[in-house]
Order: sequence, then C-alpha cells, then structure tokens
Amino acid sequence: MSQWENADRRASPRVRLQLRLAVVYPQHESRPYRPIYHGTSHDIGMSGLSMVVEDNAFHEGEVTVILALPPVHSWAAQKVITLSAKMTYAIHSSKLNAYKIGMSFLDFKADGRELLQAALSQPQQAPVEAGAQSPDRRSAANDPADSQPMSWW
Repeated sequence: MSQWENADRRASPRVRLQLRLAVVYPQHESRPYRPIYHGTSHDIGMSGLSMVVEDNAFHEGEVTVILALPPVHSWAAQKVITLSAKMTYAIHSSKLNAYKIGMSFLDFKADGRELLQAALSQPQQAPVEAGAQSPDRRSAANDPADSQPMSWW
C-alpha cells in the first residue's frame, strides 16, 4: 500500500463549494500590468482552496486571491474576501480534462478570516440566487458521477 493512499496533508477540512474568485498575479518589471485570472473554487477550507482551470495558471510565489461570498439573503450585499496565498500544486486531471491547482492561504485582509469561517459553517443549502455556469468553463460540476457542488453567481 502506498504511503500517500490515505494521506491528507490539509490543515483544515475542505467543503465542496464553488465561489467566484480572481487570482491577481504579482507585478513584474517586464509588464506594465498585473495579470488576473477569473474562475471558481473547486473546494475550500480555512487553510486553502483548489480550483479547476482549463490552462495551467500555476505561479511560484505569492498571489492575491479575491473571493466572492454568496449573499445570505437576496436583498443582502455580496461580501468579498481578499487574501494572500501560495500556489502549492498543479496537476492535470484527465477525468476533468483540466488542471487542478491548490493554494494555501497565507494572510487574510480585514475581517476575511471571520467571513470565510461564517460562510463555511453555513448549512449547504440551495443558493439564494443561482446562475448557470458558463459553457466554456470546465469543472467537476460537468461530471455527473460527482456530487453537484454549490455555485453562486
């Protein structure tokens, strides 16, 4: 039996949850702007997240992640969390026909840690306002064998 078969090296449990996110890459002298990737999380916990992307968007070093939390009520404003993270792995999944990229959270801005804790402790129920995932975005939601993740738009 492989030593990795039952290993889970995560610092906290993860919830299968799709949140809109933006990954802001660091500024480099060779380019006048900071590249941004827009996507969704695949699963998330207090210590990190994974996302599924069509192209390998891995970056060594620190990135800024902006997470859009689902509104608690249809009339409530959407909350946004900003944090710094380090990408820890990128693997190509033939099952998903995409890359899965893992991130470890480093530092939350303002009340981000408390907002994420509250969002993850909410019962997983139907979202208040759910939208369809864009057809060109690939994720585990397209795999009927997997359970359907939550998605807020």
